[in-house]
Amino acid sequence: MKQNLALFDFDGTISKKDSMIEFLKFYSGKYKLYKAYVTHPFWLIAMYLGIIEKGKVKEKLWVYLLNNASSIEFAKKAEDFSLNILPKLLYDEAMKKIKEHKKIGDRVIVVSASAEDWLKPWCELNHLELLATKLEKFNDRLTGKMTGKNCKGPEKVNRIKEILDINNYNKIYAYGDSSGDKEMLAIANYPFYRKFKD
Repeated sequence: MKQNLALFDFDGTISKKDSMIEFLKFYSGKYKLYKAYVTHPFWLIAMYLGIIEKGKVKEKLWVYLLNNASSIEFAKKAEDFSLNILPKLLYDEAMKKIKEHKKIGDRVIVVSASAEDWLKPWCELNHLELLATKLEKFNDRLTGKMTGKNCKGPEKVNRIKEILDINNYNKIYAYGDSSGDKEMLAIANYPFYRKFKD
């Protein structure tokens, strides 16, 4: 009998808040994060006008805050956040549903546009697979840039299909909360949009 597949977006689906914003506040401090926005308002204006894709603005923010950071120290902070802060930001209903899927033997994968660095320790602790945006590291330093594409929209499906054949699964469940999840929801037999709430 074929196994079922359950695909979960993270930010806004499993988590109540944007994990990227929460991590950057934890890592850089609220002042430095807000300064990045205040001193670069054209990033946000261009994004809302559709001139710059959201992923590019995210990368500019990462470069501003993370460029030349020690990859070792960054990994320690990311793990601390992932294991100690992140669990406090999650929907109870989402965690219950993940446990339900795992209990009946479904393959569960978290598919996120956030960076894998601050999601992976939590996923590993909960025995979940993860597909997420990757941060570039060079000579033990971060550049702030992405390695590969932002894991959002069509790229979510591309990343999923890189590691599995969706035809090998009996039923596919997908959970998302934004337009960046519509392609992933489209490949599911059972798509759930904004299912989890407080």
